[in-house]
Amino acid sequence: MGLDTYAGRTPVDFFDPDLDETTVGEHFGCTWRDRLALWLAEKRRERDGGCIFSGNYFRGKLYSDLILFVTGVYLYQVWIPPETGKEMAEAFERREAKHAIDGLGESGHQLYDHHPSEFEDLRAFFQVCAKRGLGLVGSW
Repeated sequence: MGLDTYAGRTPVDFFDPDLDETTVGEHFGCTWRDRLALWLAEKRRERDGGCIFSGNYFRGKLYSDLILFVTGVYLYQVWIPPETGKEMAEAFERREAKHAIDGLGESGHQLYDHHPSEFEDLRAFFQVCAKRGLGLVGSW
Protein backbone atom coordinates (compact mmCIF):
# COMPACT_ATOMS: atom_id res chain seq x y z
CA MET A 1 0.00 0.00 0.00
CA GLY A 2 1.46 3.37 -1.02
CA LEU A 3 1.32 6.56 0.99
CA ASP A 4 1.72 10.11 -0.21
CA THR A 5 2.18 12.70 2.52
CA TYR A 6 1.29 16.36 1.95
CA ALA A 7 1.87 19.42 4.10
CA GLY A 8 -1.39 21.29 4.43
CA ARG A 9 -3.68 23.53 6.40
CA THR A 10 -6.81 21.62 5.46
CA PRO A 11 -7.61 18.17 6.83
CA VAL A 12 -8.80 16.04 3.92
CA ASP A 13 -10.26 12.57 4.25
CA PHE A 14 -9.61 10.88 0.90
CA PHE A 15 -11.75 7.97 2.08
CA ASP A 16 -14.86 10.14 2.38
CA PRO A 17 -17.20 8.96 -0.40
CA ASP A 18 -18.67 12.47 -0.66
CA LEU A 19 -15.28 14.15 -1.15
CA ASP A 20 -15.20 16.49 -4.12
CA GLU A 21 -11.49 16.45 -5.00
CA THR A 22 -11.87 19.52 -7.18
CA THR A 23 -12.57 21.62 -4.07
CA VAL A 24 -9.51 20.34 -2.21
CA GLY A 25 -6.92 21.59 -4.66
CA GLU A 26 -3.40 20.29 -4.91
CA HIS A 27 -2.03 22.46 -2.09
CA PHE A 28 -4.38 21.45 0.76
CA GLY A 29 -4.86 25.01 1.94
CA CYS A 30 -1.17 25.95 1.82
CA THR A 31 -0.69 29.63 1.11
CA TRP A 32 1.76 30.85 -1.49
CA ARG A 33 4.10 31.72 1.39
CA ASP A 34 3.86 28.15 2.72
CA ARG A 35 4.65 26.81 -0.75
CA LEU A 36 7.52 29.26 -1.14
CA ALA A 37 9.03 28.20 2.21
CA LEU A 38 8.82 24.54 1.17
CA TRP A 39 10.27 25.31 -2.26
CA LEU A 40 13.20 27.20 -0.72
CA ALA A 41 13.86 24.33 1.70
CA GLU A 42 13.74 21.90 -1.22
CA LYS A 43 16.23 23.98 -3.22
CA ARG A 44 18.59 24.16 -0.23
CA ARG A 45 18.43 20.37 0.13
CA GLU A 46 18.81 19.46 -3.54
CA ARG A 47 21.84 17.47 -4.49
CA ASP A 48 22.75 15.30 -7.45
CA GLY A 49 19.88 12.89 -6.82
CA GLY A 50 17.41 15.59 -5.90
CA CYS A 51 15.48 16.11 -2.69
CA ILE A 52 12.97 13.56 -1.35
CA PHE A 53 10.21 16.16 -1.18
CA SER A 54 8.82 18.27 -3.94
CA GLY A 55 6.68 21.25 -3.07
CA ASN A 56 4.36 20.21 -0.25
CA TYR A 57 4.65 16.45 -0.85
CA PHE A 58 6.83 13.38 -0.24
CA ARG A 59 6.42 9.62 -0.65
CA GLY A 60 5.50 8.80 2.93
CA LYS A 61 5.57 5.05 2.40
CA LEU A 62 9.31 5.10 1.74
CA TYR A 63 10.08 6.90 4.99
CA SER A 64 7.28 5.78 7.31
CA ASP A 65 9.57 3.37 9.18
CA LEU A 66 12.21 6.03 9.83
CA ILE A 67 9.62 8.65 10.81
CA LEU A 68 7.89 6.23 13.20
CA PHE A 69 11.23 5.32 14.76
CA VAL A 70 12.34 8.94 15.22
CA THR A 71 9.01 10.53 16.18
CA GLY A 72 6.72 7.74 17.36
CA VAL A 73 4.11 9.02 14.86
CA TYR A 74 2.53 6.61 12.39
CA LEU A 75 2.18 8.36 9.02
CA TYR A 76 -0.77 6.26 7.84
CA GLN A 77 -3.30 8.75 9.19
CA VAL A 78 -5.79 10.87 7.31
CA TRP A 79 -4.73 14.03 9.18
CA ILE A 80 -1.82 14.79 11.48
CA PRO A 81 -2.47 18.18 13.11
CA PRO A 82 0.11 21.00 13.16
CA GLU A 83 0.81 20.48 16.87
CA THR A 84 1.93 16.90 16.18
CA GLY A 85 3.90 18.09 13.16
CA LYS A 86 5.78 20.48 15.44
CA GLU A 87 6.57 17.62 17.83
CA MET A 88 7.82 15.59 14.85
CA ALA A 89 10.12 18.46 13.82
CA GLU A 90 11.45 18.65 17.38
CA ALA A 91 12.11 14.91 17.41
CA PHE A 92 14.14 15.18 14.19
CA GLU A 93 16.08 18.09 15.72
CA ARG A 94 17.06 15.97 18.73
CA ARG A 95 18.50 13.12 16.65
CA GLU A 96 21.58 12.70 14.50
CA ALA A 97 20.92 11.16 11.12
CA LYS A 98 23.41 8.29 11.29
CA HIS A 99 22.46 7.34 14.85
CA ALA A 100 18.76 7.31 13.99
CA ILE A 101 19.27 5.21 10.86
CA ASP A 102 21.58 2.77 12.69
CA GLY A 103 19.09 2.55 15.56
CA LEU A 104 16.27 1.80 13.15
CA GLY A 105 18.33 -0.98 11.56
CA GLU A 106 19.12 -2.47 14.96
CA SER A 107 15.44 -2.33 15.95
CA GLY A 108 14.48 -4.89 13.31
CA HIS A 109 11.66 -2.65 12.04
CA GLN A 110 13.46 -1.16 9.05
CA LEU A 111 11.47 -1.50 5.82
CA TYR A 112 13.78 0.44 3.50
CA ASP A 113 17.43 1.45 3.41
CA HIS A 114 17.91 5.09 4.33
CA HIS A 115 20.69 7.59 3.76
CA PRO A 116 21.57 10.45 6.11
CA SER A 117 20.66 12.94 3.37
CA GLU A 118 17.09 11.58 3.41
CA PHE A 119 16.96 12.12 7.16
CA GLU A 120 18.12 15.71 6.64
CA ASP A 121 15.49 16.21 3.92
CA LEU A 122 12.78 15.04 6.31
CA ARG A 123 14.16 17.30 9.03
CA ALA A 124 13.97 20.27 6.64
CA PHE A 125 10.41 19.39 5.57
CA PHE A 126 9.17 19.07 9.15
CA GLN A 127 10.97 22.29 10.17
CA VAL A 128 9.02 24.22 7.55
CA CYS A 129 5.77 22.56 8.63
CA ALA A 130 6.45 23.48 12.27
CA LYS A 131 7.39 27.09 11.49
CA ARG A 132 4.40 27.60 9.18
CA GLY A 133 1.84 25.78 11.34
CA LEU A 134 1.18 23.06 8.76
CA GLY A 135 -0.28 19.65 9.40
CA LEU A 136 0.09 16.50 7.30
CA VAL A 137 -2.47 14.95 4.99
CA GLY A 138 -2.13 11.25 4.22
CA SER A 139 -3.32 9.71 0.98
CA TRP A 140 -3.06 5.99 0.28
